[in-house]
Amino acid sequence: MWKKVTYRNYFLAAAILEIVTAFTVLLIKKFLPPLVPLFYGRPTGEGQLTTTLGLLIAPSASFLITISNLFLSLWVKDDFLKRILAISALAVSVLTIITIVKIVLLVGFF
Repeated sequence: MWKKVTYRNYFLAAAILEIVTAFTVLLIKKFLPPLVPLFYGRPTGEGQLTTTLGLLIAPSASFLITISNLFLSLWVKDDFLKRILAISALAVSVLTIITIVKIVLLVGFF
């Protein structure tokens, strides 16, 4: 199946970035406060906060998007759509990293 994936390097890079992001959150957990802001769409206050391990929601959701794009690219016949799915998976991974880094730099104790 992996040989059938047209833009497999994009999907592989996206998956590696998500896994590295998740492990980094686990490694720097001791430098973060018990509650960190993650849900910026909610009203200001406790609704925006989650536990430190709640930061794993973002890389997990990004990984699910990458997996779904991977399976969709196997199903789609058009080469342009396959490229869009692969690049969007990588873009979501990069945006997830930017989000996590901004949160960590905002509240981290370094």
